[in-house]
Amino acid sequence: MIATYTINGPLNSSVQIGDELYFTLKTPDSGYTTSNNFIHTGTITNLSSGSSESTLTVNFTNFTNVPGGVNYNSVNIEDYFLFFAKNTSVNLNRIKGYYADVLIKNDSTDKAELYTVGAEIQKSSK
Repeated sequence: MIATYTINGPLNSSVQIGDELYFTLKTPDSGYTTSNNFIHTGTITNLSSGSSESTLTVNFTNFTNVPGGVNYNSVNIEDYFLFFAKNTSVNLNRIKGYYADVLIKNDSTDKAELYTVGAEIQKSSK
């Protein structure tokens, strides 16, 4: 089955077709505080990212796995925190090669502090 969600604003630049979509309901105090009940929705099959509005299409197998359940067409998606995970058979977490360029970006207007950044480095050839 297919569900399509319209989201205000652009999508994360890393999301792509084939990623796994998860969600959780935001808690009543709003912000990004969420419940600890993360639910796997399904696989992203189509996406469109615009500056003011974006859409995500997800292939799912059970209505209990989508925000809003059976009534997903009428749900306010802003009540949910959506996030995605990469397919690890395609997108490995290691950088290969001799050079890496990393961009860390804060899209918020609020002050943020980066606590730590780490790297795993191995000599791969002589």
